[in-house]
This record gives sequence, C-alpha cells and structure tokens, in this order.
Amino acid sequence: MQHQTPIVIDRLGFSWPDGGTVFDGLSTVFSRGTTGLIGPNGSGKSTLLRLIAGELAPVHGTIHVDSRPAYLAQNIVLDSHRSVAELMGISRARAALHRVLGNSSEDLELDLETIGDDWDLEERSAALLNGYLEADISPQFLGRTVGTLSGGETMAVGLAGLEIRGDAIMLLDEPTNNLDRAARHRLYEMVQRHPGTLVVSTHDKTLLGLVGSLAELRPLNVRALRAEKIEVVRFGDWASREEALGHEGDSAARRLSDARRKLAIEKRQAREAETKIARRSKQGQKAAESMPKILANTLRNKAEVSAARSRGIMKSHEVDAAAELAAARDALPVDLRISIELPGTRVSAGRSIVELPGGSIARGVLHEDSEPIDQEAVLGIMGPERIGLVGGNGVGKSTLLDQINAQAKVPTGFLRQRLDAGEPGSWAGLRDEVSMLENLRLAAPGVAPGVLRDQLAAFHFRAGRVDEPVSQLSGGERFRVALAMILLADPAPQLLLLDEPTNNLDMATVEQLLSALESFGGAMVVASHDEEFLAALATDREWEMRRPAKLPVA
Repeated sequence: MQHQTPIVIDRLGFSWPDGGTVFDGLSTVFSRGTTGLIGPNGSGKSTLLRLIAGELAPVHGTIHVDSRPAYLAQNIVLDSHRSVAELMGISRARAALHRVLGNSSEDLELDLETIGDDWDLEERSAALLNGYLEADISPQFLGRTVGTLSGGETMAVGLAGLEIRGDAIMLLDEPTNNLDRAARHRLYEMVQRHPGTLVVSTHDKTLLGLVGSLAELRPLNVRALRAEKIEVVRFGDWASREEALGHEGDSAARRLSDARRKLAIEKRQAREAETKIARRSKQGQKAAESMPKILANTLRNKAEVSAARSRGIMKSHEVDAAAELAAARDALPVDLRISIELPGTRVSAGRSIVELPGGSIARGVLHEDSEPIDQEAVLGIMGPERIGLVGGNGVGKSTLLDQINAQAKVPTGFLRQRLDAGEPGSWAGLRDEVSMLENLRLAAPGVAPGVLRDQLAAFHFRAGRVDEPVSQLSGGERFRVALAMILLADPAPQLLLLDEPTNNLDMATVEQLLSALESFGGAMVVASHDEEFLAALATDREWEMRRPAKLPVA
C-alpha cells in the first residue's frame, strides 16, 4: 500500500567518511507534484537527492519512498563509457529486442516479457532524442558512448530517458546544465506535465517559476560556513519565496545589473562605430583614386580627425561605464566578491593570441555577425578580446575550444565542461584526494605556502578549510578551487577558455566568478548557453557555431 506522501524523511543524519557532517536530524516530506529544491552551494542538495535515490545510506534516521525513484545526476557526463541506451535506461529491453529479432535468444520467454509492447522502442527513443537535440537521430545513435557526446547532448539523453520511462518519482539534479534553448524548453514541458512526484535541484529561475512548490535547504546557524543542522523552509512558489526573504540587497543588485547593461551597450556602440569608420575609410580610399591628390589628402585628414574624435568619445563613455560597474561591485556584500590582482595575465591590444585557419574548424560552421567565416580566412584573436561562443548542443563548441587551446601563442587556462577528475587539463587538473592548498601548490609550485593561503583567502577559503580534501567540497566550492588554480597558475594564463562555466553555480558563485574575471587582463573565449552571463561579461564579439546541415546523426 502506498503512502499518501510519496517521500518521507524522518530525523535524517548523514556524514562523510572523513567526519564532515551534512545533515543531523533533518525531517521533511515531498508530496505529489513538482518541487524545486534550492539552497546555496554546499548546503547538501545533491547529497539529499542521492540519499533519496538510494545511492547513499543515512547514518541515522529513515527515508521512505513509494517506488524506486528515477535519478538524473548532474555529473552524468563522467560515465563516458556508458552507451546512450544505458543512460536512457533502455539497454536491457533493447538487447532483448535485438536477440529476438536476430533469432539468437536463449530464453525467448524472458526476452518477450522484457520487451512487452515496446517493439518500436528504438524508433520511439530516436524520435524523442530528435526533439531534444534537433537533429535527425537514427536508432544507431543508441549505441554511441557518452564519451562521444557533448555535455549538453549527454544531459538531453538522460532527460529523454526519464521521459520515455515515465517513472512515478523523478529526482533531477541541475538538469539545465549545458542545455541549449530548445532542450531547456523540452525539459520545461516535461516538468509541467509530469503526473507523479518530481523534485528538481536547480538555479534556473525559469524552471523554478514552473514548479508547484519550493523547498529551501537553509543552515540553522546562518553565520556558520558549514552548519551541522539544516532546516527545510517551504514556500508556495518562487515569487512568494522572494517576497518572504524581503528586498535586502535589491538596490545593490539592481545597480550592478544596470551598470553591466550600460557597459555592454557602450562596448557594442563602440564596435558598431569602429565598423562604420572602417567602411567609410574603405569607401574613401576607393573614391580617392579618381580625384586630385591634394583633395584626396585633405579629405583623408578630415576623416582621420573625425575618426579619432569618435573613438575618443566612445572610449570615454566606455571608461565611465566601467568605473560605474566597479563601484557597483564594491557596493555588494564582501562574500560576493573575489578581489585579486593578476598583473601577469595582461596582454597588449596588438598582440596576436591565436591564428586558426577557418578551413581547419572541426564539425560545425562558425559565424560572426550572422555571416559564415570563410574557410580561407584566418580565425584570429587579438589582444585582450572577450569572445562569446554560442550554438546548439553538439555543434562543436567544445571541439573548437580544444583547437584554440592547441594553437594558442600564449599560456592558456582552460576550464572544461566535463568534471572528470582523471582527465588531463580538466578543471585545471583538480585532484580530489588532496587538499585545496596542495592542488593550488601543484598549479604554482614556485609560490610559498603562506602566499598560497593568502590567495585562497581571496577565494573565501580561510584558516583550516584550505587543508580539507577537495573530495569533501560542494560543486560550487570545487569550482572556486579550480578557478583559483587557473587564474593563479605559474606561468599566468593570458588566454582563458571557459566551457559552460556557470553550470552548477548558484547566483552568489556566479557573481564571484564575474568579479574574479574583472581582474583578468588577457583574452577570453567563453562557450555558454547562459545569455545573462555573457551579457554580464560584456563580450567584445560573438561567434555562433551552427550545424552545416540537418543530417542523420548515427
């Protein structure tokens, strides 16, 4: 007999083997319907979902669930050797189907029972994946491994698996990670029409606005960096939660948002003005060929004076906007800022950072200002440019970042999308088994331990915390350690490559990332589906990667 409440948690206690306590006496319930699970990085959202899913066992207390939950972890990209069918949860039925159709079944009755009515399982799965990935998926795609997919494709596969199985209880941990706009809207639709119990941990405000209720994990002692007791505070919806918390910090946040928007506008107008100047100069050179030399020189001098005046005005506006942004950041609470000096990262405006032949770009077709980049052209990055790299899942953004990394003429810092601890260069080579101080020492071996401790303090890791193993940290804390390793590395990076950097990050950590990047003086290429984040970075250019054609994807 099923309980009226599908998920009941009673006096739950959980600690990690090294003694770090996450929950002590937590009691709550999750009723039928959709619930958004929120809370700052490190509050235990992922751990709670893993406990409900049965991946972890409580130290004390109980967790009751009406049926086995379907659990989508945020780190599913780590299972690089699993097949698409395995990730979707249909590998057993698919294997039975192949045996029956191939007349190789050793237990026909069992295989027929496994298949049930799902004789079109592969076709339905491919059609569902086609909706998430906006590509002509063939049934052969189900045999591909996760390691051959992008992060967004992997998450979309996991979501499609949930949808095709239709489990009564679903647990989703940061499901919008890496997803492009089309896949996110597909997820939103699935969440809205789910008839059972769905609990989703997310920082996505749009998704939070669609769930029926909210449950917030909040430390009982709000001043503690790591509280042993956490309570669940419930709100009817996102709007009521925001109202209940009041409007503290609204003025500072609004000022910061306005300053970012103003700087982005000034940069865009400067780029547009520079384009007009270049176009007029080209037209003037052509016209000068058919006029007297003295007249041509006079017109050219006037044009140069006008262009210099225009550049001066634009630069003045941009400097003023940047100063307003810096002042707005200073008005934020200290824990939302990362203030560091990175003099070694600076590059001059005329320095060539990367030159990549357009014809060598793998997979998709790269566009700038909606125009495809000619294969004969050279894809170049000059000076401290900030470039936003956008495009759908699986079009080749991560592959392009790999190519840029290989061809860079300066030291590079690469924050990759995948979190594989063993993958060289992934998350700056973050090692789980050693402390965050030791991780930073590996990135900057010539720097004294005392200096490294001071630098980690700027990233809000103080005192004994720097000696904690990375394995004990939350996703957001791991991110800050990896960011410190990249920015404080020796030699200092002069090109940053960021692949979906805001995944798993709460709003406070995103703000910390933005403030840290303010001090970076080199070039930057950022692949992201987070339009708000790209706008906040005030990127100088935008590259869009598109599929060359809608071809079948095996």
